Amino acid sequence: MAEHASITLHGAAGEVTGSCTLLRTPRGSVVIDFGLFQGTPVDERRNLQTPEIDWPGVDAVVVTHAHVDHCGRLGMLPALGCDADILCTNVTADLLPRVLKSSANLQGMRLDEWKTGTAPVARVVDPPPPPATTPQRGEIEPPVLYGMRDVEHVLHQIRGMPYATWRTVAPGLRVRLHDASHILGSASVEVEWEDGGRQRRVLFSGDLGPDASPLLRARAPMPDVELVIMESTNGARDIPRTTAGPQALGEVLARVSARGGRLLVPTFSLGRAQLVHYRLAELARAGRLHGMTVYVDTPMAVRAAELVGRHPELLAEIPRRMAEAGNDPMEFDGLHKVFNRRHSLKVAAGTSPAVILAGSGFLDAGPVLHHLASLVSEDRNAVLFAGHQLPGSLGHGMLHGARAIELKEGIFEVKAERVHLEGYSGHADRGDLLAWLRGRAGGKPRVVLNHGEQATREALGRTITEQLGLEVDLPKAAATIAL
Repeated sequence: MAEHASITLHGAAGEVTGSCTLLRTPRGSVVIDFGLFQGTPVDERRNLQTPEIDWPGVDAVVVTHAHVDHCGRLGMLPALGCDADILCTNVTADLLPRVLKSSANLQGMRLDEWKTGTAPVARVVDPPPPPATTPQRGEIEPPVLYGMRDVEHVLHQIRGMPYATWRTVAPGLRVRLHDASHILGSASVEVEWEDGGRQRRVLFSGDLGPDASPLLRARAPMPDVELVIMESTNGARDIPRTTAGPQALGEVLARVSARGGRLLVPTFSLGRAQLVHYRLAELARAGRLHGMTVYVDTPMAVRAAELVGRHPELLAEIPRRMAEAGNDPMEFDGLHKVFNRRHSLKVAAGTSPAVILAGSGFLDAGPVLHHLASLVSEDRNAVLFAGHQLPGSLGHGMLHGARAIELKEGIFEVKAERVHLEGYSGHADRGDLLAWLRGRAGGKPRVVLNHGEQATREALGRTITEQLGLEVDLPKAAATIAL
């Protein structure tokens, strides 16, 4: 055990993926999140370099939520000799088996595609991209971090727990979870330990949701702690949340349906897919789908939508009341759920007006690519981007004016309308983050910013110091902060 408490960011320090933080205390150690680095092939191979942590000596691994940049390396724990309990909310415990199995399958599939030269093609060809300065997808072997046997082992370590309830992980060391309202089941993690006859507490924010979500209940207020490790993803800007309202989406549907077209929504299975899905449900109940069929083409998103209806206590007032009355807020006439590739290809071959939610959100793989091939070259159709697009991805290129793209099916001129409704971001913006800090239960905590690009961390740090008078740290990756 450590003589003095310290915190080390082993990921998401000056970047937005690879979340992994070690808290060492005189009473034991806790790891918060163990997520994947995402982005370029070089970024992804960083996942093979495991953090320098005494993994067999870890007392608990706590997962803030089921996004892979926070949980995607859990399957490596058996090889690292870590058999500690994996603590998370009950909803996250329900989602993790599917997320980890999907991740293991995807790693194996991508290696097979690399070996056989059958990896998906998804790139901008006009305007020509600048010469690559790093290896591109397909040029270096994709990493396989773990297999299905490792996942099965890890699943026995997962322990779901309710919000706002302390759980002891070692003598004198305990944790509790607070609703972060980022996705269903997301949490901030409070850790308390005994040190020299007094109780010390720190908080790990995880990913925080906006102040007011139409689907999820308000996030929990920040407890009284001496230090908070806080995400900063959108900390340099204020997001126009009105673009996530039913009116904005309804106008897009009206425009596309009037042309007899189809609307493709590239989406991520957990979080954003449920918010868009819920807005479509609202429009359907108001008779504003304009005869368009809605397809959800990602089984993970279908499962997450089912969990929404099963957990009314985690929802905002309107969907909560519906769920408590026995009316699933995510169900509506005209909704079709897609569970296999054959059905997905049949949907893509159709021409009738429709809304298609399909993964992946960055347009880099998955069923969204054959849907894109079927509609991108017709101006009656549209592609809706509901949030941030990773630089270098096809989605980023499309959003920023690509005139022609290459997919497995060929080269396509981009004629479909492109729409950006950035208000669907599940991350708190600058105003939300400041309000969360202002609303703390007490004290004057030291703030450590993680999970944000460096320029964003710096901008938010200055704002926090100027407006709230709090001390702010921006540690580099693997730097240790003494408490």
